[in-house]
Amino acid sequence: MSSRNETFALLKDSLDEAQVSVRAYDTKAQIVGVGYIFALSIIGDIGRLANDQGGGGIVAVVIAWVLVVLPIVLFGYVLYPKRKSTEVETSDGRTHIFYLHPDRYGSAKHLIEAAEKCDPVDEIANELMEISLLRESKRKRFVIALASAGVTFAALFASQILIGAGLL
Repeated sequence: MSSRNETFALLKDSLDEAQVSVRAYDTKAQIVGVGYIFALSIIGDIGRLANDQGGGGIVAVVIAWVLVVLPIVLFGYVLYPKRKSTEVETSDGRTHIFYLHPDRYGSAKHLIEAAEKCDPVDEIANELMEISLLRESKRKRFVIALASAGVTFAALFASQILIGAGLL
């Protein structure tokens, strides 16, 4: 029985670490997203770009807005929860209750009954798998948002060089 307790403790520690990781991606996305907005001084720069030397018309304004706003949307996408509560039933008829939707159980009594039927090790293992998938999704979204911000900075740098050289 000691081995089962050790397994449970190990899975619980892993779950705690995965949950911390998921929250860290949310925090990183918020901080970098706000930093990105401040770094660009978005509204003023786009307005100046549109008015300087004719600005290239409506197409230039639309491209500038898409280029500048896309990374903000992508950082926000990191924060958007992907995980949904699903009814998962095991082969012996038990359901996972760790991540529950309030509508799934009509009362505290029904939730307690479901909790009494579940296997704690199985429950933690299932939750660890779910949180790990969520963490990977957030990591990928964050990397894409960072790359998008990098492309935007590179494009803005290139446009300033071209404008400075009189080529644009």
